[in-house]
Amino acid sequence: MNGKLAVLGPIGTFSDIASKRYMNGMGIDFERFFYPTMKKTIEAVVDDTCRYGLIPIENTLDGYVQVVLDLLTTMDVKIIHEVVVPVRFAFVANCDDLSKVEKIYVQFKSENQCSEFLGAFPEVDIITTQSNSQSYKSALEGKSCEGAIIPMHMLDETTPFNLIKEDVADSLDNETRFIIVAKHLNEEVDTFKSWKTSLMVSYAHDRPGLLADILGIFSKQNINMMSIMSRPTKSGLGLYNFFIDIEGCYQKDPRVREAVAIILDKYKIKILGSYYRIQD
Repeated sequence: MNGKLAVLGPIGTFSDIASKRYMNGMGIDFERFFYPTMKKTIEAVVDDTCRYGLIPIENTLDGYVQVVLDLLTTMDVKIIHEVVVPVRFAFVANCDDLSKVEKIYVQFKSENQCSEFLGAFPEVDIITTQSNSQSYKSALEGKSCEGAIIPMHMLDETTPFNLIKEDVADSLDNETRFIIVAKHLNEEVDTFKSWKTSLMVSYAHDRPGLLADILGIFSKQNINMMSIMSRPTKSGLGLYNFFIDIEGCYQKDPRVREAVAIILDKYKIKILGSYYRIQD
């Protein structure tokens, strides 16, 4: 495996950390290109600017990144690997006491992961940003009594803030799962990995027992379902796409292929990818 890796930017974010962990785990030094949005990151793979793309898909505290599920529905890419990164946050401010804070900058996903800490500031202006790096920069360039929630890895001995409070996330077990996408299914032959297959199932008309019917197919094939998530199809009220993670590899496991074939007789199904976790 070689080539260019598209990464959700900017440099210094958890995506940056995830890309380094991925390269270490693969033993390959990819040429990385950073993109400002998840859509542009995936588009770089679709148009062959980059061979692979890395984006976040799920967080311990905040759940699935819903825009990514929507992008996987409409864009022609496949998940080939995943990597998990521990996520810890700190609060920094240009003042010497929490009671003096007047404004806090926080990235939109980080805000949900630090809700308990932010709840202690009911009268403070919470300014939502597009990246953790932007939050850091805004506080750095801001006025006195302004602060930001930033990743812990941005802290070092040169951090120029009077007030630093570590570990402000709602849980110390916070992690984010990142996926690596390509234009084709994973073609590796290693069957000893813990493979996972992600599917998207949709239907034209709702009916009683529909979801139970889909889940029963996996049960009959003795396939463990790991998670399920629904997203509106945006084509009508009450119509949803089901995103399902199951154990096994579509390319190599006859049970998975049989289950997919049975579902395909009644519903639309898209194989989002079969993959395993990369450890650095």
